[in-house]
Parts: sequence; structure tokens; C-alpha cells
Amino acid sequence: MSEKRYGPTTITPNFYQLGMHSYPAYLSMGDDGMLIEGGTGATFAIIVEQIKELGINPERIKYLALTHTHPDHIGAIPQLKKLWPHLKVVGSAVAKQMLQREEAVGEFLQIDHSITEILIIKNDISEWPAEFENPTFDVDFVVDMVVGEGDKLDLGSGIVWNVYETPGHAPCHISLYEEKEGTLAIGDVTGFYVSEKNAFWPNYFQSLETYCNSIRKLSAIPAKRGALGHNGMVDGQMDKYFAKAMKATEAFHMDILERLDKGENPEKISIDKTKLVYLLTNLQPFASMQNLTKLLIRRSQQAADKENLFVIP
Repeated sequence: MSEKRYGPTTITPNFYQLGMHSYPAYLSMGDDGMLIEGGTGATFAIIVEQIKELGINPERIKYLALTHTHPDHIGAIPQLKKLWPHLKVVGSAVAKQMLQREEAVGEFLQIDHSITEILIIKNDISEWPAEFENPTFDVDFVVDMVVGEGDKLDLGSGIVWNVYETPGHAPCHISLYEEKEGTLAIGDVTGFYVSEKNAFWPNYFQSLETYCNSIRKLSAIPAKRGALGHNGMVDGQMDKYFAKAMKATEAFHMDILERLDKGENPEKISIDKTKLVYLLTNLQPFASMQNLTKLLIRRSQQAADKENLFVIP
């Protein structure tokens, strides 16, 4: 178990933040319950303990909704499904396809191991989580329930989550909005945001144009708060939050293009950008983050001729 105590946080009467600040999961409760985000291997035991602390019977938790299938958002699924086999994993059609890829398990193992190692180094946890019984990791990553744009997940008692397809960070990304309390599960649509530093790392890994379109789509929703895929909640003034996310994305993109136009080596740009990002968040090894930065440089090059990318009506 962790040396630190990670208690659950009550956000609204029907919505709770679980996990840890850097890797949160969320629990929405109506008559039935739904977890949002799949955690990491290192946060599995924390999430289970937090649900116990809330006094909620796990049998009431019907769904586990994935915003997307990047390894740092699905890490606790195998253990949660083993502990609570009644859970139905909810995700997009693309998410289902991506989890069926042969390389999905290998990618998960490598990144989940790196995340756990860094959390130990940072003293966020004190020991390695219990390993799976089979070291080859014979786990079936399955999306039990496919959802898409306009679908609804009705938990009862007026708690209904509306599904929005929001690719750009990942092709499989969805976001979820609950109108009664005004909560929007953003996932990584706006990239990596650190509220303490009021700073963004834009994450348009799939496509810059699609990423901006998804930010625009969510900015039109009258949400009262946003649940991020990392670093917790954004409370209030969601229009300003999305505007800041778009402005940060534009600045990141334009800086890349300007440096390329001056003839700078893309390798040097990637190192410089990664150094800045690493000061913002060191939740992955430097080499992994540099590879992601190189991908962002390519995505910026591909979108160099696009117009009106960053306009929010």
C-alpha cells in the first residue's frame, strides 16, 4: 500500500474523485454506479480502498467507462475486472479495436511498469503492486459495451451521461457529460494541464485539426466543472479553461513551425520542448516524452497549411 493516504474526494453529492492527483479515476453514482477512467496498475488498490471508505457496495457499480485506451488510462482494468467481474467496460468502437491489437498488452506492460517505477521514485507509493499471477499477462482487454456520439448511460435517479466523440489526442477518445450536476469528463482532450502552474502540454498525438475540433465541441457544452484525465478537476469557468487550452495549443504549434522555418534541426526542437515538458510533468521517462514530442512536431508539420484551427466561436 501507499505510504501516503489517498482519500476519496466528494465533488458533488453524486460524483467522487478517486485514485491519486496525477492519475485520477472518478465515480458517478445514481441508482447504479460508473467508474470513469481505468486507472493504472499502481492505483488499483487505492481505488478499491477509496470505494470501501465511501461505503459504496461495489455490486452497485455497473460500468467502467474509458475515455481512451492509452496505457496510463487502462492500467487497473485487469485487476478491477478480476475483483468485480460484473463490471462492464464501456468505450468507443475504435477503443474496442485498439484493445484487440496484439501489441496492446506489450505496450501496456512497458508503460505501466515505467509509471509504477516513477511513482515509487517520487514516493507516491512505497512498493510494487502485486504482480499478476501469470507473468506473461494473459489478460483479455475487452470493451463490453460500445458507445458513440449521442449515446446515453443512464445510472438512474436523474444521473445520465451523454457521450461525445472527441478524437485528436487519441482516435478512440470519448468524453462524457452529465447534465443534472453539470460535470464533464474531459479525459485528455485538452492535453496535460497543471493547474498549480497554469500550464498546458498540448497532446495532439493523432491530429492537430481533430484535436482542436474536439476542444471546440466541448467548449459549447454548458458544464460547471471538468474532470481531467490527469491532475484532477477544473471547477467553474469552463469557457475560459477551453480558451486557455486552445491558446496554449496554438502557441506550442506556432513555435514549432517558426523554429522549423528558421532551419532548426527537429531533433534539437524535440529536446528543447521535452525539457520544458519534463519540468511540467515527469510522469514518464524523458526518452518516452521526447518520442511524443517528435510526434507532435510531425503533426504540426502536417497541419501547417490549415486555417482557423484555433478559433472558438
